[in-house]
Amino acid sequence: MKVAHREFSPSPETVGEARVFVRDTLLEWDVRRGADEVILLTSELVTNAVVHAGTTLELTVRLLGDDVEIVVADRVPQRALPKAGPLRVNLSPGEEVHRGGLGLALAGAVADTWGVSYSRNDKAVWFRIAVGEDADDSAQAALTPPLAVSGRARPGQPEPWARLDTLLSARLTLPELLERVVEHVRAALGGDAAYIALATPGDTEWEMAAAVGLSSGPWRPFRSRTEETFPASTPEARPVINDDLMIARAHRGMLAAAGMRSLVTAPLSVDGRITGLIGVASKRVRHFGQTAAQRLQEGADRIALTVERARLAQVEIHRRASLSFLAEANDLLSGTLDEQMTAALAAQLSTSRLGHWCVVHIADDLGANRLAFAMHRDENITDVLRDLVGALIPEERKEPGALWPIEDIVAAGLGDALSLELAHGPGISLPLTAHGRALGRITIGRGVGEEFPHEDVDLAADLAQRVSSAMENARLYSAQTSMSEALQRSLLPAREKQPTIPKVDYAVFYQPAGERTVVGGDFYDLFATDGRWCFAIGDVCGTGPEAAAVTGLARHTLRALAREGFSPAHIMHRLNLAILEENITTRFLTMLYGEMAPIDGPTAGRGMRIRLVSAGHPLPLRLNRHGEVATLATSQPLLGAFEDVDFFTETVEVAPGDVVLAVTDGVTERRNGDEMLGDEGLVKIFSGCSGLTAQAVISRIDRELEAFASGGHTDDTAMLVLRFV
Repeated sequence: MKVAHREFSPSPETVGEARVFVRDTLLEWDVRRGADEVILLTSELVTNAVVHAGTTLELTVRLLGDDVEIVVADRVPQRALPKAGPLRVNLSPGEEVHRGGLGLALAGAVADTWGVSYSRNDKAVWFRIAVGEDADDSAQAALTPPLAVSGRARPGQPEPWARLDTLLSARLTLPELLERVVEHVRAALGGDAAYIALATPGDTEWEMAAAVGLSSGPWRPFRSRTEETFPASTPEARPVINDDLMIARAHRGMLAAAGMRSLVTAPLSVDGRITGLIGVASKRVRHFGQTAAQRLQEGADRIALTVERARLAQVEIHRRASLSFLAEANDLLSGTLDEQMTAALAAQLSTSRLGHWCVVHIADDLGANRLAFAMHRDENITDVLRDLVGALIPEERKEPGALWPIEDIVAAGLGDALSLELAHGPGISLPLTAHGRALGRITIGRGVGEEFPHEDVDLAADLAQRVSSAMENARLYSAQTSMSEALQRSLLPAREKQPTIPKVDYAVFYQPAGERTVVGGDFYDLFATDGRWCFAIGDVCGTGPEAAAVTGLARHTLRALAREGFSPAHIMHRLNLAILEENITTRFLTMLYGEMAPIDGPTAGRGMRIRLVSAGHPLPLRLNRHGEVATLATSQPLLGAFEDVDFFTETVEVAPGDVVLAVTDGVTERRNGDEMLGDEGLVKIFSGCSGLTAQAVISRIDRELEAFASGGHTDDTAMLVLRFV
């Protein structure tokens, strides 16, 4: 390819100078065939430019194989081309230029192809004529536009879509690709603005994905269903020209708001499906012709597949990011069974991924919502947000939009600048429901002027479902915990109702090993009856409601029989039969039961007499004033296992200074790895408790157990200490 370029000032001598420039150039290139036609048409184009433009002219001559291309560009793109009229081409220097004769009709008759290209600053009229020996060899070149299609013609400027091909081969993200494409397309067609709209999944909406020249600030993608936003948004598989947007529905859209008057659009088509739309707009009426439309369609065909692949890649990236976010949310939400903590986690997750702020309301048993947690990325705004959503609970809103009317905010006395700003931003308010029951509401908002893409709305809905499940689990756990704690309290004596025993300092300890929702299997009891003080400590096999049933049966049977004055052995016999009759789940019970009474006779006032039965329970220990430890009873069969069991009552006397300790196997079976505390370990600990109060003995044993096996609390634990004074 050979190129010659020159600029001319608009003067009467310009036409002659241009003729000489073209003639000399063709002679230099040894172009003889068709040279007269080239010079003739050049004179006509230059004459039109001098008469109708009156600006500096740029004349470019190219030799493209067997074709000569002439491009005449002026600086007045908004001025329409002249109509055909009388033509005078043989002008001599100094002769006044008059309006041409046949005008551009001559170019259509003589040239192999011709056209007009527009840019923001220039208008270029061009033609091509075959000058080779075989004119048919240049037929393909005659079908394509000139190389100078945008801006000013420059020697060696590449084919208009060559740079576009370079962009398509680069590894760019979808936003980067679209941003560069619209810039290039706008320049290539000489428009003032350009945009690309992509079809959403299901082809129900258009997403304005990239644009240039339509707004003064940073561009943000958004979606719309309306033609006012995207003229020709449902095109056929061909380009569409709109000569005047003011007479179309589109004049109410953002193109008209940006001052655009004419528009050309071309569909992006992949495998017969329209995946998007590319448009170029101008501030001038009738700016685009068929040549521009065909050129835009050529560009659209080049980018369609690459754009669709980039879009699908972006969708996949977003899908994976969403799955990762939901997986993280699941882990965090499943790690708490507290309703208030669930609300706080939901707000933190939402503000980290979905919005600028989030509030969570919780519904009470009557269906009224109360604010549980409010969070804004800017901590300085959190208090304002809390006041706003506390006074005005947002209505349910599944489509992004303003959450409150400004009038309501002002009427509520919250009309400060930050409150009004929060009201302007787009937001959604989604219900939290589980099994048809309303649990509350999660509201997510974004900043003023920001968009809330539907992908994020869908993600927020998925998060709301997980928050609902976590909140329902928290409520169920809370209800189960309350029920279990209430049941556990009913199986243990109330501290305020524990009796006062003369000359006896006592203390009790109880700690279940399971979760708060599980009723422990250990229990203790202390009560007074007819001059006697009764105590019991027991351990039911297992935990939960079934163990609680056995515990309740044992405790109430024990108290009823003791008040009737029966001996400990008879009480154990009757209790064993009751458990066998009622316990269909084969729950066994070990129990130590004893009755204390002052010693009568000559030794009165010098101690207490204890009658007791140890039914399969760890034997009680006695620590005397000398620091010696010994067992206090004999082991007898456990309860609930056999019918034909004989129990006998043992009687022991304790002196002032003696300390009696009764525990469940959660103490003696405390483990540190393979090592178990055992009876010997408990005796060793207890022997060091001389001189301590009953509560101090409990504290010492508990501390030693923790030192022996830190965190090794795997079974229910109960302890009863009686210190005789």
